[in-house]
Amino acid sequence: MATSRPAPSSKIPAAPRIVGESDKERFDQALHRRVSERAYGLYESSGWEHGNHHAHWLQAQNEVLQRGLEIRESGSWLSINAALPDIEADNIEVYLEPTRVIVRAEKSETGQETDTREISQQEIFLLQDLNTEVDPATASAAFKDQKLTLMVKKRYPMTGEPPKESATRS
Repeated sequence: MATSRPAPSSKIPAAPRIVGESDKERFDQALHRRVSERAYGLYESSGWEHGNHHAHWLQAQNEVLQRGLEIRESGSWLSINAALPDIEADNIEVYLEPTRVIVRAEKSETGQETDTREISQQEIFLLQDLNTEVDPATASAAFKDQKLTLMVKKRYPMTGEPPKESATRS
């Protein structure tokens, strides 16, 4: 009689999602909503004082759009890294433009309150301007040990290929 073993688990680990142009509006709305909420909170904490809406908005943007991305260049590639503690890979979205990157991550926090569980989500937005142009279509993302790694190829002028070194030598 033949016996069978259960097949090994083929569960593919979750990966951060790279957001394309089709999702840009939804991504922008989430960012705008978060900045709006923070700006309103600043307005409330100022005692509902009118006339400072621009200052509140700028302060909210500065607080919401954090700087926490580390950029490294290696040949024709950029490596973009960020530590994201207490985040799961499927709660990470990356929006990449030719000269900047924005990472949105949702942190789930569970707390005990009497007999019911209350779950609140905290959004984190990381923004970094890039000092070189990249090709968003070449991007790939991975998340391991609470560290996000995004790899993207640099964009070269005109031909889209790196400059070739001269084969002639004296």
